[in-house]
Amino acid sequence: MILSFLIPTKNRPDDLEANILAISNLNLKGIDYEILVLDDGSTKDYTSVVSGYKFVEYYKNESSLGISSVRNKLANLANGKYLIFLDDDVQIDKKLNLSVLFELFESNTKLALIAFNITAILSSDYYINSESNTVNLNQKSVKQIPFNKYHTYFDSSLTKNVNYVSYFIGAAFACRKSLFDKNINFDELFLWGNEELDFSYNIIRHNYELIFHPEFKANHFPRKSVIDDNDNNLNSLNLFIANRILTAYKNLSLLYAISYIFIWTIYYLLVSIIKFRLKDWFVGIKLGIRKSIQSRRNPLSKKHMLYLKNNFGRIFY
Repeated sequence: MILSFLIPTKNRPDDLEANILAISNLNLKGIDYEILVLDDGSTKDYTSVVSGYKFVEYYKNESSLGISSVRNKLANLANGKYLIFLDDDVQIDKKLNLSVLFELFESNTKLALIAFNITAILSSDYYINSESNTVNLNQKSVKQIPFNKYHTYFDSSLTKNVNYVSYFIGAAFACRKSLFDKNINFDELFLWGNEELDFSYNIIRHNYELIFHPEFKANHFPRKSVIDDNDNNLNSLNLFIANRILTAYKNLSLLYAISYIFIWTIYYLLVSIIKFRLKDWFVGIKLGIRKSIQSRRNPLSKKHMLYLKNNFGRIFY
């Protein structure tokens, strides 16, 4: 089998159905593929969605294990040589040329992952012009791409060309199945948040490459974080703080690790004070230290740090 579409989901049956419909609009003629869905302990019923699409394989965790665990499990279940991961609230562009995707992987054995050109639709509304009898749509959207505003401000062509990059946005991406076979996977200490950055570092550490491709498009319709109604009494602020600490401890040399942790802990301290959530800040710091103790420190080498510097990497921030 050449291709597996892998979709983690939790409590979003309607979004999942829209995602599956978008996949079915792709040109899949002659492609041996599968669609696998893993439900991470939903309390909502998925029966109508699952029963309506016989070509979708549905699995469910009895309790929530987090996004890293779900992605690893989906990769292990997959039969495809190449994997396309899509969050449940994403809709892939129907014009995506899968033959180009396959050719990119086949022509470069060092290419491990392709970051998609993702547009997050934050809000939309419409109004009817009675005089012209037309419907006008207004949308507020932002790009979710592996470049920061500094990069795109000075070089607007970045979003229009294929570029080597150092990280990706987890809402939509493609990678090789063989990564997971070689134990290059998502660290399950990252329950939610920053898991993509850590996975990127792991890929680079093993001398593989990542690219951004502007023609591989997907629309993201972000919903309320599934982590905020989890059973573990943690929230997204706790996890953001903890995962920043864990990311730096695991992957960065001492100078960069200190810089990274200092910047982000101070940033979240200010956020916590403004939002009257100082307790969450302390919980996050404590959790980050505990996760770091559970982890193994393996800083990127000078060679790999050079890759980051040359390919829009996140180092100090």
